[in-house]
Amino acid sequence: MRRLILILITAAMPVAAAMSQEATKIIAGKYNEYAVSYLLPQTCVDIEIETEHVVAKAGPYASYTQKYLGIQPLVTEDSDTWELIDAKAVLAGIPDTEVYYNIQLKGGSVPYIYVDKDGILLSINAEPEASAPVDTIEQKSVGQENVGEMDYALSLTEEMLNSGSDMKMAELAAKQIYRLRESRTDLITGDSDQRPDGDALKIMLRQIDEQERRLTAMFTGTVIRTRKTETIRWIPEKECSNLVVARISEKEGVVDKDNLSGRPLYLTMENIVRGEEPLDSKGNPLSLPKNAVIYNIPGRADITLTYGGRETDKQTLNLTQFGIKFGIAPSLFTDKKAPTYLILYPQTGAIRKVGETINAQ
Repeated sequence: MRRLILILITAAMPVAAAMSQEATKIIAGKYNEYAVSYLLPQTCVDIEIETEHVVAKAGPYASYTQKYLGIQPLVTEDSDTWELIDAKAVLAGIPDTEVYYNIQLKGGSVPYIYVDKDGILLSINAEPEASAPVDTIEQKSVGQENVGEMDYALSLTEEMLNSGSDMKMAELAAKQIYRLRESRTDLITGDSDQRPDGDALKIMLRQIDEQERRLTAMFTGTVIRTRKTETIRWIPEKECSNLVVARISEKEGVVDKDNLSGRPLYLTMENIVRGEEPLDSKGNPLSLPKNAVIYNIPGRADITLTYGGRETDKQTLNLTQFGIKFGIAPSLFTDKKAPTYLILYPQTGAIRKVGETINAQ
């Protein structure tokens, strides 16, 4: 048994990424005649594409920024663009429904299995190992918050509104910025006639910061950046070179691979290595046990993603499509003294861990 375990672990290659599962426990007992069934996964590749949406708005007094604030404006003209931040390949497993496996687990112990929501086998006589989920995310980040025309209006004084020209309004707005800064300094240093403390001081400082932010944005402009991750699923079948899997449009972000408004994201798969049968101590192929518990021995291939002439990701991934199936004698899982446990990778159906339960704790 220990020799077999060593061979099986050697044959099962590690997986580059993992995903979470919703597991269901099934006990092999009299009610189901000690028979349980399961599926194995087919490997697919989830291409995670992270883009950034950049919306830039010029302030109404951008041309006066240097004159009154002594700095250059952050934005001089409005723009709305998308750009690629990153693209990477992540393994995922989908059920291979062509074959349902049935196993008899009758013996001295009470064996059980875990399957995921699709019926894919995760483990036998052990709980499956949790993995971090791969989430589709969308989040704000980087840069000033967007400030609209209504926000600007909240900071305009009567004197500014009656000034009669953009230049005069810009001058008055700049003076107000400097007054706000002086007020903040006085409050912090204790030189102000008002001497708030605790929460009152925090509220006053927050209000000053907000007014200064609005007024400053009238000169510098604003930039709001939104990052978004989208996933495109691809099922490997054969070697390919520069396959277009998606496009990134400057105006729309991720678009369909046939939409020529976007720049292509290319995928290349090469150097396929086929999975091989495990060998015994003499180098001969092991025989498949009768009524075996079947698992996958995946093959592997190099996958590269390229965009705009640069590689965004390159890795070797395990793929069941280029592998074989092997198995473990079911009697090992029902041994009364030391039943075997088995944990599989949900993306490939390859062995992650195998051993005797008395040594598994």
